Amino acid sequence: STLGGGANSQYFNKFWLAKIKAADMKVADEPQPLLTTADGYCAPRHETAKKSMLMWHPCPDTGRLKNGQILRIDDVASTRWIKLQALQYKDPRGRVRSWDMVSRNGYLPPGPQVEADAVTIFPRLWREGEPAQTILVKQFRPPLGTATIEVPAGLIDEGETAEAAALRELQEETGYRVGTVASVSQPLTFSPGLTNESTRLVVVDVDLDDPGNQDPQQKLDDEEDIEVEIVPLSGLLTRLREYQSDGYVVYDGLWCLAMGMTLGERGSPQG
Repeated sequence: STLGGGANSQYFNKFWLAKIKAADMKVADEPQPLLTTADGYCAPRHETAKKSMLMWHPCPDTGRLKNGQILRIDDVASTRWIKLQALQYKDPRGRVRSWDMVSRNGYLPPGPQVEADAVTIFPRLWREGEPAQTILVKQFRPPLGTATIEVPAGLIDEGETAEAAALRELQEETGYRVGTVASVSQPLTFSPGLTNESTRLVVVDVDLDDPGNQDPQQKLDDEEDIEVEIVPLSGLLTRLREYQSDGYVVYDGLWCLAMGMTLGERGSPQG
């Protein structure tokens, strides 16, 4: 992993200087400036060794990779919902390159006036005296040609906040009408090599003892066909593996969440 500036940079220098000393290479006792490459690698400068003999390592983060810039975007093809676009950009080293991407019609970059394209919802279900649960949804996804296991999600309507969109989508897809937003993430990406689509992760607490959640009824659009699964949070990764064995494809964000929970519990899950 990369190291930051200040004390970390000093540690970085001293670490590699110690490596060179162990190899009986002539080097000054005090930390020296780093040699750097255009690819973002560093090594401690010293008097005698050739560059090919140095121990190269990713440089401490300088924000260099944020210097890329989109120069031009051209529409190639479009349908009602999405566009195929060709873009020209300048990479962090200043070279002009090309890329193809998919974007939603009406896309606006996230910012003060734009929440994101969509919300992804992580529901936490609580009932007095019972372990916490969550909601998973099953649906057929045409691009995959098969059914998936996901969490509730949906597009943010124009002028709608991420919080409002999450509560609306949760009711439409699962039927649970009463929920409290616990947290909202900054805009996130999930397929940045393909699309500029962004989403916000919204954690919603659902009280199963609330009278408004006693008889959940979905409000699906005509083209939607979604089945709801209530599963315990404990052992979520094991449950997802069972879905995979049954032929379902698991949403990657859900898998990462379950893997992270398992890492926190045991420290070494099997992937």
